[in-house]
Amino acid sequence: MKHTTTASDVRESDRTCEPAWCRTWAYAVPLDAGPARRLPHGPVGDVAYGLNRQVLLRSAGMGGGDASAWKRYRGGTAGKLWIDHTGDGTFVRRHEDLAGNLECPLWAGGRIAFLCDHEGAGALYSSRPDGTDLRRHTPLGEFYARHAATDGTRVVYMKAGDLWLLEDLDEAQPRRLDIRLGGQRTDLTPRPVHAEYHLTAVSPDHSGCGSAVTVRGTIHWLTHRDGPSRALAAQPGVRARLPRTFRLDGQEHVLWVTDADGEDALELAPATGTADGTMPRRLGTGELGRVLGLAVAPDGSHAAVCAHDGRVLLVDLASGTVREADRSEHGNASGLVFSPDSAWLAWSHPGPLPLRQIKLAHTADLAAHDATPLRFRDYSPAFTRDGKHLAFLSERSFDPVYDAHVFDLAFVGACRPHVITLAATTPSPFGPQRTGRAVEPDKEEAAHEDGDAPVTAVDLEGLSDRIIPFPVEAAQYSALRAAKDGLLWLRHPLRGVLGAARATPDAAAPKPTLERYDFDKRTCEEIGSDVDSFAVTGDGKRLLVRSDGKLRLVPADRRPSKEENSDTNVTVDLTRIRHTLDPAAEWRQMYDEAGRLMRDNYWHPHLGRPGLGGLNWAAVLDRYRPLLERIATHDDLVDLLWEVQGELGTSHAYVSPPWGYTKATRQGLLGADLSRHADGTWRIDHILPSETSDPAARSPLAAPGVAVHVGDAITAVGGRPVDPITGPAPLLVGSAGQPVELTIRPADGGDPRHPVVIPIARDRALRYHAWVADRRAYVHEAAGGRLGYLHVPDMVGSGWAQLHRDLHLEVAREGLILDVRENSGGHTSQLVVEKLARRVIGWTLPRGAQPYSYPRDAPRGPIVALANEFSASDGDIITAAVKAIGIGPVVGTRTWGGVIGIDSRYHLVDGTLVTQPKYASWFEGHAWGVENHGVDPDIEILHTPQDSAAGLDPQLDEAIRLALTTLHHTPAKSPPALPSLPDRP
Repeated sequence: MKHTTTASDVRESDRTCEPAWCRTWAYAVPLDAGPARRLPHGPVGDVAYGLNRQVLLRSAGMGGGDASAWKRYRGGTAGKLWIDHTGDGTFVRRHEDLAGNLECPLWAGGRIAFLCDHEGAGALYSSRPDGTDLRRHTPLGEFYARHAATDGTRVVYMKAGDLWLLEDLDEAQPRRLDIRLGGQRTDLTPRPVHAEYHLTAVSPDHSGCGSAVTVRGTIHWLTHRDGPSRALAAQPGVRARLPRTFRLDGQEHVLWVTDADGEDALELAPATGTADGTMPRRLGTGELGRVLGLAVAPDGSHAAVCAHDGRVLLVDLASGTVREADRSEHGNASGLVFSPDSAWLAWSHPGPLPLRQIKLAHTADLAAHDATPLRFRDYSPAFTRDGKHLAFLSERSFDPVYDAHVFDLAFVGACRPHVITLAATTPSPFGPQRTGRAVEPDKEEAAHEDGDAPVTAVDLEGLSDRIIPFPVEAAQYSALRAAKDGLLWLRHPLRGVLGAARATPDAAAPKPTLERYDFDKRTCEEIGSDVDSFAVTGDGKRLLVRSDGKLRLVPADRRPSKEENSDTNVTVDLTRIRHTLDPAAEWRQMYDEAGRLMRDNYWHPHLGRPGLGGLNWAAVLDRYRPLLERIATHDDLVDLLWEVQGELGTSHAYVSPPWGYTKATRQGLLGADLSRHADGTWRIDHILPSETSDPAARSPLAAPGVAVHVGDAITAVGGRPVDPITGPAPLLVGSAGQPVELTIRPADGGDPRHPVVIPIARDRALRYHAWVADRRAYVHEAAGGRLGYLHVPDMVGSGWAQLHRDLHLEVAREGLILDVRENSGGHTSQLVVEKLARRVIGWTLPRGAQPYSYPRDAPRGPIVALANEFSASDGDIITAAVKAIGIGPVVGTRTWGGVIGIDSRYHLVDGTLVTQPKYASWFEGHAWGVENHGVDPDIEILHTPQDSAAGLDPQLDEAIRLALTTLHHTPAKSPPALPSLPDRP
């Protein structure tokens, strides 16, 4: 019977402070609500106790899912069983020969039982404690056995939503339990939706009177001031998205994407709604693929579609005919836009990453033409309202900036708006004109404002020679849009990916500003700040701006009035939108959409094509679909989607609901280890030091003026006495980021002190930095200062920052230990490898300073890499790269084995993220073999439970020994002595 729970953060005294993002530990929890005690087994996934002090462990897994979430997983983190027969802390492996993922270890009837999928599906097995007499107790079938538990004799498990019981592990057969739960199943009860929290898209009409808006997969027409809202598409179990408003015969219409037929299609209806008994017109069912972008011609004749498979499609809104304008083998197009006369279509066409170019096609013949060459990243095209120019954003500014920490250069503000004069005779809008600049708009423009669309004349020859940059500063821009007499765009502030450069850790991230370029005045000015997004009305005179959760109608040519609900600053009341959510219908739609997304984006095109050897994905979806009728909560749906996507047997098939913690419930932490002493007081055992280069690693008790010490007792928090059983933790709930008064009784006597501290919400960064400092000090001491130590926790911005914190000093030593254990992955491994692969080929010897290598920060001697089963994703990849390039040997254990990447592009209607393994990886020396296997180390060193109990790190010890041995045979490179100067008279 199990007697422990697992926790994801260390809470008791432990100076090793191991990184804990992927690990869980077992705790003994007293029944009096007193402090939990971490058991001396190291990271574990499960613990079970048998008779005579026997202990059965399952190794720690990756994340919180079970084996059904990645079926037939065989990578380095696959569950392993360890057993201590005598209770003396000596563990040995059991069933090491089973090529499966073992989980849920149990003691039942004197036998050890567990779930495993080595025969192709998850089933219950048992054996004697010595591993002999292995038996399977449940049949292999279409569903995994999950969540096994026992009372010491009987075993219960879950399978496809049913509970099954085994009376014993002898001859008993599984029996399904008929359990009926009462209750109201409140999560299934229809409920109203608050539009302001579920608004995902807006499309204003021609004059700014109203907009089509998307709220939780429904389309509504909403007047901007005073009027009512109107549902245009609100069928339960159907998702509508990407509304586009346009005029047809002088009346406002709306086009949107629907999945009512089980595939994406277009629906079209007047903004006033359809007549009684009629439905919106539906076009293109089964011909469009997944619609990623949508635009409507100003005259309402055509719609353009960007499909997930790289196609650019033109749909005739009268006949429904779908024609292909172009397609790409490098991804999907974006930025669809029609010319004012509806005759031309422009878009951003992908090339090899990261390149994109602007293309043009005439809607009559659909012949695609290059408007810009494929050299840079050109995107967000927009025709000016007079039809004479095609503007776009382009990252073609090459003005490098020197890095502050290392010798490197980066192009951080490479984007600038550009414009193409479409007719060869049209002059530059920024250059001199023969007649000078007009003081007032000409009659031609006034006529166009009255309703005549200007004709767009395009001279295709020499288009790319007529590209002109706007006279504005190169920066980071997005969302280029045409408006009356000018262009609009968002300018993004330059900011780091971690937010560590903000004024304070709690400071809000800076938001984009809205800028307008006036063609008549030839000036650029800011007309809005803190803007999330914006849309332009059909006449180009007004904007719908989303900012801080509000939707406002403002002028397109100037800053709005500060007075809310004035004529130039209308706040749109979203509460007028009324929609009742049907959870069961929504969950069915989410299930089907998740299935389509996987079918359309999975890395291998044979998914869903069993005749070609792929998985019959449609059959998988049909097999699990009946379970939809049995789920009662959103958590049930998430669990079901995990299990369905787990059938792929592929990494990175994730399901992440949008929920999070609230400030009121987050535990405040003091950045210290406390324990209850014999006198009933809670005393400080260890204070974690701050890492001043990381704002997230602030130690509250180490702050100036707090002046507490190890051994001091915390007797009160905020004037409330600390309970001798539960300690100060309950009094710190919700205190993160808030000033809190502590009452401290000094260990050496004296009057109580009352320092004010600001608790933190997470102490992971503190504990991580302390762990790295401990490992580094250990390496320095063990190697006599000859070896450096670098740990890279991930392959994103935080790992890049950590690599460089101590790079200069550690690489300058004779050898280097590169630790990528617990590396959670990302995408920067190639940058890390590029640095580590440098080779010293020269030296610079400055007078009055120490020599340094050429190239800088190149390792002088041997590199030994450390990897383990928690080196995941890009952590797998860097391990494979270290071996393939020959940077050095790898010590540790086989890595996670998940290298089919994702882009986290798609969210379901309620915001749940579903990922599709899309980017397959092949590596020299491994071919396709890293996925679902991992990278084998050159020297395998297991980290046993007894190593953890003793505080040993045998993997690190072996890496140190290997590096020093290599140095003995091949000394590190050192600078030469200065040459003698020849004698001269």
